[in-house]
Amino acid sequence: MRSIFYLLVFVLTAAKVSAQEILPSITVKNFSGKIIISWRNQYPLEIKTLNIQRSFDSLKNFSTIGSVLTPQNAENGFVDQAPPYNKMYYRLFISFEGGDYIFTEAARPVKDIPLPQPLFTQETVVDPFKKADMTRQPLKESKKDPVAIVEKKADPEEKEKITPASKKGKKGKEATVKNNKTKKEVAPQIVEAEDPSAKDDAIGYPSRRIYIARDNNLVITLKNADNRKYTVKFFDEGNKFLFELNRIKENFLIVEKVNFLHSGWFYFELFENGKLIEKNKFFIPRDGRN
Repeated sequence: MRSIFYLLVFVLTAAKVSAQEILPSITVKNFSGKIIISWRNQYPLEIKTLNIQRSFDSLKNFSTIGSVLTPQNAENGFVDQAPPYNKMYYRLFISFEGGDYIFTEAARPVKDIPLPQPLFTQETVVDPFKKADMTRQPLKESKKDPVAIVEKKADPEEKEKITPASKKGKKGKEATVKNNKTKKEVAPQIVEAEDPSAKDDAIGYPSRRIYIARDNNLVITLKNADNRKYTVKFFDEGNKFLFELNRIKENFLIVEKVNFLHSGWFYFELFENGKLIEKNKFFIPRDGRN
């Protein structure tokens, strides 16, 4: 808990230099896998409740992951320690004195990139003895000529060509005939290799693209998602439409089981560039059962 407090203090201090957003806008950054949501409060009304919410979708299926104890502070923030996905959408639910409330616009985290180190610091770290060994290493390797090594290897066909004429006779002819027979007998057969992509695309249950992980959350793995337009539609056991994920740009996604509201069988339809490529199902067990 103390480490979270120090991290939040550091973020709020750095935000003063980097133009922290004012409510209803928020600043969302990724600090080494931890998502920091921060803001500045300039509302004249007193804030009674301030909840932090996240979702895989920017429009719906938001769930509350925490709240702020002193929402009326001028500067504040929240740390998402273990997000299931580093590009989720975050927003705030704010309620005021008198019952009014608002939702902030959803925002994705921006990765915080540290400033580059000066070039001279890299030079001082290098050990002079190791540096000398690095400069001498290419000279040792240059003594070995790979071409010369290849030329030294004996070729069995060349041996047959340079056999002296005095040694050729009936025995020599029989030996060459036997060698030719053995070569024909052990000649390898050409076998066509199977296409591995055909196995990957084979449709079966469970699906290779959309399936339930050990933690009972839904995993989506797609190929070349940044170059293709993938869409997934989800249905319940009664074939009732639940929700869909449009324009998926990531090859790996995790959808929390809470988005499906209950356990049981669910169905999905996967589209690639508007074309249906798979219809399959998955089962979400109850809590405490695998």
